[in-house]
Amino acid sequence: MPVYDFSCPDHGVFTAIATFDQSREGLNCPCCGVRSRVLPALPQISNLSSALRRAESRAEKSSAEPKVIKRNHLPSCGCNLCKKATPPTSRRWMLGQC
Repeated sequence: MPVYDFSCPDHGVFTAIATFDQSREGLNCPCCGVRSRVLPALPQISNLSSALRRAESRAEKSSAEPKVIKRNHLPSCGCNLCKKATPPTSRRWMLGQC
């Protein structure tokens, strides 16, 4: 069943699950029992252009899992990925060490 918002004159807005017919007739307020009318539901209308909607969709998708981007390091970077260990000089006769 759908959820509707109702307005009690004394206690304000409350939410209830009701059928369509029950919502049109109104429901009793849970606090005072006065018959309360249903509030109109506004449709979701988008004023955004298609380009902005696509950009918003991309931003929403990437907010949980950001895209990983590889970058090239500079020669003087100094990070652990760029530091390459030089081969030991005592075993230069082994293949792949020269």
